[in-house]
Amino acid sequence: MNPQDQKTNLLESIATLELKMDFVLSALNATPDRSKFMTAQDVDKEIGIDQRTILNRSNLSPVNKNYIPSVRFGGRRKYFERKVIEKIFSPSV
Repeated sequence: MNPQDQKTNLLESIATLELKMDFVLSALNATPDRSKFMTAQDVDKEIGIDQRTILNRSNLSPVNKNYIPSVRFGGRRKYFERKVIEKIFSPSV
């Protein structure tokens, strides 16, 4: 195995572990990482898109082009991945 393959294997293992940790934390009702996830209210404050728009779009069918994926960590509150929101709503240069 060459060093590049080892590095790739290590990165894949880390990504898998992160996914498993996220699953376990969500099962334990842990609070999400604020640097990775944001609420609809946070989106409203930081980007300026109304929180009702974000929540309504998260209820659409995933095949709809306006759909915004969300995740729940135990309670009723929906969280959105920061990088997804920024990719959707940031102006492209």
